[in-house]
Order: sequence, then structure tokens, then C-alpha cells
Amino acid sequence: MSYLSLYKSPRLKDPAIIIGLAGWPDAGGVSSLSLSYINEVMNSSRLGVIELTDYIDLTYHRPIVEIENGFVKSITMPSFDVNYAISSSRDLILVSGYEPRSGWDKFISALFELIEKFKATHLVTIGGLLDRIPHTRPVRVSFLSGNERMYNKAINLGLRPSNYTGPGSIHSLIISKTAELGIDSASIWGHVPNYINFPNPRVISVVLEKLCKLIDVTIDLDRLYFEASSFDGKLNSLMEQDEEMRKLVEALEKEFDREERVPDYIK
Repeated sequence: MSYLSLYKSPRLKDPAIIIGLAGWPDAGGVSSLSLSYINEVMNSSRLGVIELTDYIDLTYHRPIVEIENGFVKSITMPSFDVNYAISSSRDLILVSGYEPRSGWDKFISALFELIEKFKATHLVTIGGLLDRIPHTRPVRVSFLSGNERMYNKAINLGLRPSNYTGPGSIHSLIISKTAELGIDSASIWGHVPNYINFPNPRVISVVLEKLCKLIDVTIDLDRLYFEASSFDGKLNSLMEQDEEMRKLVEALEKEFDREERVPDYIK
């Protein structure tokens, strides 16, 4: 049984699949908002859906209902959207939605179909995690890879290899399974200061910078840079007014500068 429904079959140039999922692996909106930004700035088009609504927890991810004059006009169920974007170097297939509560094997089966259908050569998932780091230091990005080629490229870009044992996300399973296909795959994770777990354009901008270099694609990040600068200004202003926050940040700065620590968890 196929869980992938395609609305069209465009000819794509050396495509890379990029996956971003809301939910547990999405601290600071790094995963979901990265995909939203790419879709918007690259003017992506709808390619299809992965039909796994039954595996989305609707108590957390509610359907969108439109009610007009006392009547239900429409109900839009949460879905896994598949879009595509054309670029000068390589085209992108963009998969977004929510981390499914189960049916991970079915989700990966749909990804395999995408890879085979469009002869995708690269796959990257994006995640976000909370970490004991200050917002005043360089953004930290970790990764896990599907082969030595992607590992070496990520290391050369300054990404930190993950070391972790414990409960994981679907990202690890995706990379493990797609590595068996022989394509270049990796999962990159932006580290979000644990005292500001809300949409973080600064972390997102750095993650997308690394993504562009990892898969050799160009994405216009100018708007993100502007939002990141404004975001930093607001945080610094808040820190000046809040003594407890300032002390916390100073302590985290000392810790950050003392050692390149590994977070307590990474998926």
C-alpha cells in the first residue's frame, strides 16, 4: 500500500529532500519554521501529500475548521505536505508536517517512494533541541550522518557530531534507513537556549546556512538575518532589565567558554 499521493510529476534536477516536523523535535520552531521559510522564499509548489493523518495526534494538532453563519464550511485535517522548489544548482523536495505518533515505518516507506520516483541524491532532516547555552554566543549545530561523505562535509562546516543514548525521534530512524539506499543523508539540529523556547530566527538562520553548504544549494536568507538581528536586540534589551536573566546568561557564558559541552540529549 502506498501512502504517497502525488498531484504532478515534474522533472526535477538532482533533487535533495528536506524534512521538517513540528512536535517534540522542534524546539524554537527550528524544524517547522525552517521548512516554512524555504517554502515561502523559494515560492514552492504543491507536489503531493503523505497520507498518514491517522498517525497524527489530533489532541495536539487540531484540524482547522471554518464556520460561517453557523454552518461548518470546511475542515482541513493535519497532513504531511510535499512541495517542490526549483533552484539554479539543484531542486528541492520539501516535506513538512508533525512528527507522527506511530507509523514511522509507513512514513519512511513514503520517503523511499519519493527518493525512487525523483532519483533524489540527498536527504536532510532538520531538528531543534533545547540546550544549556547562552544566546550571546555562536549558535551550535549538531548532526548525525548516513555515510562518511556527509560526515566529513559536516565536520568541515563546523557541525558537532552527536553522541547520545536514549529516547530518540523519527529523525534517527530516517537517517538509518535512508543510509541503506546509498544516498547522502544527514540530520542537522539547531541548539536553542533553554530559557527562550519560542520561535528563534537566529538559530534558524544558522541552521539554514549550514544546510545550504551541506547540500550545495542557494537560499535567500536576508529576511532571516534581519529578523535574527531584531530578535537579538530584543533579548539583549530584556536582559538589561531582568537581573535574574542577566545572571543566568553570564553563568551560561562561562560554562560555554569553559568547555565545548555535549547536550544531555540529542535525537
